[in-house]
Amino acid sequence: NQNVATETEFRNKIKEEIQTYWNGQANNQIHDQVFHQLVDHTTIEFPEGFLKKWVKTQGETPKTDEEVEAEFPKFLSQLKWTLISDKIVQENAIQVAPDEIRAFAKQQLFSYMGGANLSDDQPWVTDYVEKMMKDRKFVEDSYNRIQTQKIFEWAAGQVNPTDKEMGAEEFTKMAEEHQHHHH
Repeated sequence: NQNVATETEFRNKIKEEIQTYWNGQANNQIHDQVFHQLVDHTTIEFPEGFLKKWVKTQGETPKTDEEVEAEFPKFLSQLKWTLISDKIVQENAIQVAPDEIRAFAKQQLFSYMGGANLSDDQPWVTDYVEKMMKDRKFVEDSYNRIQTQKIFEWAAGQVNPTDKEMGAEEFTKMAEEHQHHHH
């Protein structure tokens, strides 16, 4: 549905989609490295005894000491990230406007529909977006995703990255070595 009529246009379209994919992968790597720089190299003293007691009692059933010890490093990393990102948001006046959430809802809708070339001014699109804007969970999740993206964009703008050319296999291996869930 991209009005590709010739082999050359087809090849160019494929090349463009591959480039978009790898740009996204590279961006994810930058964000991962920024996250680790901020979390791993920012010293924050926490009352660990108090926090471990708190972690133990959260949830429907109390956790065992072993469960607390296993979960605590991830909890502490998430808490640290929350404090760091909140400070970045405050100091840099990072804001998310309702129109950005609406645009995000449209983007999600269009990606659900296979990226079809749809006009975003059709009444049913507007109705869908307005319905999503009334869904508190969607708005909160979208707000957080957009805000996190803006934090990473700000942070990436603070560094001078160096380009390093590498093949797909080497890049994939590097990315897999750093696979973990922390954002």
